[in-house]
Amino acid sequence: MESAYQDNTFVFEKQSNFDFDDGPNIDSFVFTDLKNIRHFRAKDVIYHKGDTIDKVYFIRFGMIKLLSYLPNGRARIVRLHAKGHWLGLEGLLGRRFTHTAQAVGDVEVVYRSLSSMNQLLRDNPGYNTQVLQQIFRQLAQADRWIAEFSTGGIKSRVARLLDFLAKLEFGESVDRVELLSVNEMADVLGVTPESVSRVMAEFKRNNTLSKIRDTPVDIFKLDSLQLQIESQL
Repeated sequence: MESAYQDNTFVFEKQSNFDFDDGPNIDSFVFTDLKNIRHFRAKDVIYHKGDTIDKVYFIRFGMIKLLSYLPNGRARIVRLHAKGHWLGLEGLLGRRFTHTAQAVGDVEVVYRSLSSMNQLLRDNPGYNTQVLQQIFRQLAQADRWIAEFSTGGIKSRVARLLDFLAKLEFGESVDRVELLSVNEMADVLGVTPESVSRVMAEFKRNNTLSKIRDTPVDIFKLDSLQLQIESQL
């Protein structure tokens, strides 16, 4: 059965190409200053929870995870952002960062100061539509985290996460995925790494996941993933 996210929110994302009639694409216009590019390696921290927001970041490539720490010290991954996503928009409302952001692998971002972003939006009201779309995307992802990654059997939850990663990394109608580590997948789903490892081993045995050869990173072909998503186990 398809989730409410798939029925409603995901349709919005499929139709969202940041192509509006009210001005140039804000991504290409605002985030182009090469002096403001920064590179991060895996596990580098982009910002910490509670930091004052003085920049809005645009991800040029790579993936960033947002972390929330439990009282026992364990980190939970509460959001994943990839190419084309913005970070720091809550600063437009005078808020601080509510999570710690960490690079999953190699990441490149370009940033714009919050003050200049505020001025740009005042001078170009048409861009506000695209800012709202970014905010909607983040809210939609939060909904999906609750609806698809926190309920159901472990096998279906892992399968939903693989489907989400594939679309986040490569876009719609793809049959390949670059995997997170087992520990990172466990931190998304709130389960033990051992539980994720067992499901991943089963997916590889039954060819739901099969390694694509001659790639510089571990990219796997997906097959019959929908059957696993619908699994009750």
